[in-house]
Amino acid sequence: MLSAPLVGGPILGAVAAAFGWYAWRLRGARDRPGGTGLVGIVALLAVVSLAEAAVIAAGWPAPMLHPLTQVAVFGGTVGWAAFVVAYTGRANGNRVLVRLVAVVPAVGLVGAALRLTPLLPLEPTFEGIGATYLLLLGIPTVVSFGLLVGLSILLVWDATRYASFQRSRGVALALVGASLAAAPMVTSTLETGGAISVPAGAVVVQAAVLAAVAVGVAVGRPYRSLPIAEAIGRDTVVSNLNDAVVVVDGDARVVDMNASAGELFERSLDEVVREPLSALVDADLLGASGLPTESTIPFQGSAGKRYFDVSVSRVHRDANVEAGYAVALRDVTDERIRGQRLEVLQRVLRHNVRNDMTAVYAMADVVAEDGNERVAERLRETADSLVEVSERARAVEESMCLEPATDATADVGSLASDVAAVLAEQGRDVSVATDNDTEVRRSPELVASLCEHLLSYATGNATGPVAVTVDRDGRYVDVTAESDDRLLLEQDATAVTSGGETQLEHANDLDIWAVSWGAERLGGELLADCERGRYVGVRVPVE
Repeated sequence: MLSAPLVGGPILGAVAAAFGWYAWRLRGARDRPGGTGLVGIVALLAVVSLAEAAVIAAGWPAPMLHPLTQVAVFGGTVGWAAFVVAYTGRANGNRVLVRLVAVVPAVGLVGAALRLTPLLPLEPTFEGIGATYLLLLGIPTVVSFGLLVGLSILLVWDATRYASFQRSRGVALALVGASLAAAPMVTSTLETGGAISVPAGAVVVQAAVLAAVAVGVAVGRPYRSLPIAEAIGRDTVVSNLNDAVVVVDGDARVVDMNASAGELFERSLDEVVREPLSALVDADLLGASGLPTESTIPFQGSAGKRYFDVSVSRVHRDANVEAGYAVALRDVTDERIRGQRLEVLQRVLRHNVRNDMTAVYAMADVVAEDGNERVAERLRETADSLVEVSERARAVEESMCLEPATDATADVGSLASDVAAVLAEQGRDVSVATDNDTEVRRSPELVASLCEHLLSYATGNATGPVAVTVDRDGRYVDVTAESDDRLLLEQDATAVTSGGETQLEHANDLDIWAVSWGAERLGGELLADCERGRYVGVRVPVE
């Protein structure tokens, strides 16, 4: 028979060894969320299986197997509660919650241990089951089965909620808790009906749980990704954001806000909770719904007047129920001032350069009339250079204001050819070779500007012919300008590849920066021969 000492004992001994091996394998997870509970379950099962193997092999009374199985169930429930609560991020793995959940199974664990002593009967009769037995074992048994099944269902449910936690993994892990509840219940029913013996039931229980552990570890891979990370990650991110975030309900009344919002408004959550958003933001900046209507709003605080970009997002309880709104405020004061400063400086620069260069041209004419044509020509060349830099700066500024994303398509090859034709008319030695399919879903204006700056830079520096190639390379279109001599200046290569600044010596310096910035805005990259400087180009995504 399966329950014979020579069969059941060795089988349970092998099961105990397998549990011990899994406990050893999982030992590194003890410092992970719920890891102690999971390792504790497997280690407990190893000890219980070994004890049951000893009972069967020694021929001791079979009823001794019942309290040992109860020890596995009650202890397993405590470990399962510790694992699931921490693993899924319930109450952020709060130990107090785990203790409250596990208190009744822990009482049952004590009761099961007492059955192995004279204090509680090993084989109680129906009439002999008193209040003490019922409190120590009856109620904990019912609660433990409910917790094992309920927490297992919770684990499966979380597997459907979190994108990082696959359903198959959730089901596989849930088998551990479910088997601890189902296997003893089924075998106890079979034993009562006389279908199997008590030792055979012990072997079946431990073998079934071992199979569940094996599937849980192999398929569930508990620490490949953690539901707790997704469960609390968003809350933690919002809490630690430098941007102020205020959560309001459907009536625009404050229900929560992060620390940054508290610092900005100099109010605590307790002061404004359930108050309308106007308690924090000027009512004139809010619409009829009580939410901000402008994309940028000012705020006067202890730090002075600041400007904030406002983003209002709906908060959903599930796919169909709207719970409220999240109002995020990002401080853009410094960006706003920087943008205004650049705009003013550029406008003043262009205006002053034009006016001053007009005066320089007039003075050059006077110098020429006095017979010093060489000095006059030098003055005109300097004025032309400054005007060119000013105009190129304006062109770069305008190109950077173009939106890269668009529903239109740009034929890179055709645009590069058009630019090359204009440069050729100006006396530049440039040719273009292009593939048939060089269309990209990007702004034609920005792509054209990019090609203009790239070819202007290359032909402006090269002393010989410049060959431009436009070809498609999978998901990208490459535009490359190549020459037999150096066309990418060493100082420019160092500047654009390191992201640093370089002294502007001529207009072409602006072109290489425009090429680098334009490539980044289009989602591509700069292609540069930094060592020899023989080629420079850009890579633009097709989509």
